[in-house]
Amino acid sequence: MSGHGASSAFVTVLLKNFSRRLRREYRPTMLTAPGEILAWLNRELLDNKIDKHAAIFVGVVDIKRNRLAYANAGHFPPAMMVDDGGARMVEIVGKPVGLFHDATWDSASIDLADRFSLVVVSDGTLETMGQSSLADKERRLLEAASQCHASNAEIWRVLDLEAHEAPDDIACLMVTRGVA
Repeated sequence: MSGHGASSAFVTVLLKNFSRRLRREYRPTMLTAPGEILAWLNRELLDNKIDKHAAIFVGVVDIKRNRLAYANAGHFPPAMMVDDGGARMVEIVGKPVGLFHDATWDSASIDLADRFSLVVVSDGTLETMGQSSLADKERRLLEAASQCHASNAEIWRVLDLEAHEAPDDIACLMVTRGVA
C-alpha cells in the first residue's frame, strides 16, 4: 500500500471489503487468469476515488490441476518458487492497482512440484537486509527461501531480520506443500 499511517490503514480495510465483494462477483476465469482480479480491484480503487495505490501479487493454487496461476501489480521483489529442483523468481511485470484507468495485467501459470514453497516478501524486507546491491539481496532471498524449504525454518530467522531496525513494514507469506 502506498504510504503509511491512518490513510493507508483505511485503504487496507477497504481492500478487505473489496475482497468480500469480489467473492460475490467472481468469475471462474479469475482463477486461471488472476490478472482479471487485479483489473477488477483497479476499477474499484479508481471508481471510489481513494487516491491510493497498491502493489499486489495474486497467486491461485489449483490443487486439482497442480498449477499456480499468478499476476503481479507492481509487487517487488518478485515471488519465489522453491522445489527440490531449486529456487527461482516468479517474475511477471504489471503496474500497481489504483493508478491507471487503462491498465491491464497479464496472467501466467506454472506447474507445481509435489513439494514446493511459494514465498512472497514485502519490499521493506529488502531495506532491512545488509547486502549492498539489489542483485545480492535477491540472491540472498533465494538462498533463504531454499533453506526454509529444505528445513521448514522461519525466513525471518534465516535472514536474521529480527536483529535489525526496519525502516519500512516487512511481511512474508509462505505457502507450502509437502514440506516437513
